[in-house]
Amino acid sequence: MLPFVLAFLMGDLYLQTSVHLPSVSLIYLILLISALIYLILRKYFLLSYLPFAFMLGFAFCHWYASSLLSWQLPKEQEGKPILLTGYVASLPIIDNWQTNFLFNPEHTHILVKLAWRNPNPSIKVGDKRQFLVRLKRIHSTQNPGAFDYEAWSLQKGLRATGYVLPSTKNILLSHAWYRYSIDQVRQYLQEKIKSYSPPSKTSPWLMALIIGERDGIAHEDWQVLRSTGTNHLMAIAGLHIGIMAGFAHFIVCWCWRRIPWLVLRFPAQQGGACAALIIALLYSALAGFSIPTQRACIMLTVFIFALLSRRRIHAWHSWSLAMLVVLLLNPLSPLTDSFWLSFGTLALIIYGMSARLAPSGWWWKWGRVQWVIGFGLIPLSLSLFQECSLVSFLANSIAIPWLGFFILPFCFLSGVFLSIYPPLGGWLLVIADKSLAGLWWMLSGFSHLHFASWQQAMPNSSILFLMIAGILLLLSPAGFPGRWLGIVLALPLLFYQPPHPAYGDFWLTLLDVGQGLSVVVQTKTHTLVYDAGLKLNENFDMGESVVLPYLHTIGTKQIDMLVISHGDNDHSGGAPALLAALPITSLKTSVPEKFPFPITSYCLAGQTWQWDGIHFTFLYPDANHLQLDNDSSCVLRIDNGEKSVLLTGDIEKYAETALLSQTPALLASTIVVAPHHGSKTSGLPDFIATTHPSFILYATGYRNRYHFPNQSIINAYEAIHATQLNTAETGEIQFRLEKGKSVQPLIYRFLHQHYWSDG
Repeated sequence: MLPFVLAFLMGDLYLQTSVHLPSVSLIYLILLISALIYLILRKYFLLSYLPFAFMLGFAFCHWYASSLLSWQLPKEQEGKPILLTGYVASLPIIDNWQTNFLFNPEHTHILVKLAWRNPNPSIKVGDKRQFLVRLKRIHSTQNPGAFDYEAWSLQKGLRATGYVLPSTKNILLSHAWYRYSIDQVRQYLQEKIKSYSPPSKTSPWLMALIIGERDGIAHEDWQVLRSTGTNHLMAIAGLHIGIMAGFAHFIVCWCWRRIPWLVLRFPAQQGGACAALIIALLYSALAGFSIPTQRACIMLTVFIFALLSRRRIHAWHSWSLAMLVVLLLNPLSPLTDSFWLSFGTLALIIYGMSARLAPSGWWWKWGRVQWVIGFGLIPLSLSLFQECSLVSFLANSIAIPWLGFFILPFCFLSGVFLSIYPPLGGWLLVIADKSLAGLWWMLSGFSHLHFASWQQAMPNSSILFLMIAGILLLLSPAGFPGRWLGIVLALPLLFYQPPHPAYGDFWLTLLDVGQGLSVVVQTKTHTLVYDAGLKLNENFDMGESVVLPYLHTIGTKQIDMLVISHGDNDHSGGAPALLAALPITSLKTSVPEKFPFPITSYCLAGQTWQWDGIHFTFLYPDANHLQLDNDSSCVLRIDNGEKSVLLTGDIEKYAETALLSQTPALLASTIVVAPHHGSKTSGLPDFIATTHPSFILYATGYRNRYHFPNQSIINAYEAIHATQLNTAETGEIQFRLEKGKSVQPLIYRFLHQHYWSDG
């Protein structure tokens, strides 16, 4: 069964590499041919079914994806009022400003994410409501190393986002108890937990451990988990399901053996197994049947049915069946990190703990499992998160039994009793919280160790596969031929040197940070970052979610200069994340009071330096233009003698006039990042004519409320035949400015096209 499921998965994955969905008739033709090949060759070749399994996975995923993509918000309806009727399909997330929830429009199978700018509406899962809304298509920033929200949304069936408009047409039509009934129970428990949770730093995690809801958890708490390799502890998954099922099995077996009537009719082990399955299903339902809980429940069900039927089943068969069922439920599951972490972790355990002779002892039963997981997940962690924990073995060895014995049982029982007898449920919540606080104190201590985590992006798929092969060799049984060659296969990651410009050349990367700006400039041995994007709140920081991952991807260990052009949040908001994560040699800005560090100083006109044959010069502001907000932005010119770049921040017509009068000879540039995102308050005709760029770059957000770039600016640059590129349409843009070579942009969206981005 394992080869069949892996071939099915490969077919599924192959579709995800497609730029466009292929013809249905062609798929069915190839599927028919592969089936005929199997029927003809099955007597001669044992694995002749593999091409058919591959095409079956490809065809099934194609059908599923096509059904989701069949609903597409027409471009002409984006941003226009639409009357929508449907059902509330998720637990509402309420903050100080608005309520967010998923909405299932009537007579469709897709979801829309809505924000209702009313912090406390009485909205319930299963409500049938009518809303007047403004919608837009799913569109996210696109950058190397960053989270792909568009792929995640497709996997969730999410096809549009928007907000509810104030209107008398927003009405509750009815309530359907049979719609999203599991989530209705989860919402009831959510309200109870909020009412009875103790006011502590760790109490938000109780919600995560009982019903799987992790919204509202502080960003620094997530960093503690990442640094200690314990993220999996706070997301209901196979570990949690297994622990609670194990407790149920033990308790029921203990009680069963003390009731003669039951023992004579049914073995205690089988009674305990049935109880374990019931608890596992109940706990998985509370978690919303996420991918890890689906996998755990399926494998547990297979094991228990094998036990009841007194048949032996191989672990790989159970793993394969679980993967097949998950893929049949949602063939787009491989687009999520949780799919790979869940099945990858269990595959490592099966591989690393099987095929051994008579294993025994404490180390084998507990320590080796942690070693196998912590060591084996290094390639996956670096590939998905660009970091792995170096203290995960020690942290997990303490945290897992602590969680299993002193936290989870109280969390689960509190969830049960909050529905039956809330005061007792509240008391159990307090016990769980006190125990969790102790665990958190320990994890926080580990996370503050300077060697707690290793940050390293996986350079490419070749090194990833070599690393996986090396680790599988190292985890093979003692005496396996060539086992220690695994070290050799892992070495390329340690010695890999990312590509960098030659002496006298430089690379310019305009990152897609939505409505904001961040530019990375690389020379042979130096890195400069100009602006760091927006920070909206603790969960939305472009410095951390876009700029840092990109810097890790290109192998940056330190920033030689960080330039923050001015104080606006869309340029400076992400800077603290960079300052906290990487050593920075120098910080230049027009607002040094916002960054009171020894490395901070003004960016003043006339300051110049040279790195690796590349000249850097600040053209603006001078000492008389430092209190003008946008018009105090640092303007930086970069050139290698042949090609030049002008970074302008948010300067407007006043600053453009000053530049024309002070340094007109230095304004002509190959590439200009448009002043103030292409607003009509910038772009003097003389400034455009003097700079006369071959490429003009706009850093804007998709359908931004300011309508940048302004049409008059677009027309002005068209008149001088400049190539215009907008990050809202292109994603990240990179230029490799090399002497003697033509200038061509590398456009991320073009180089990484997907079928779900069509149209």
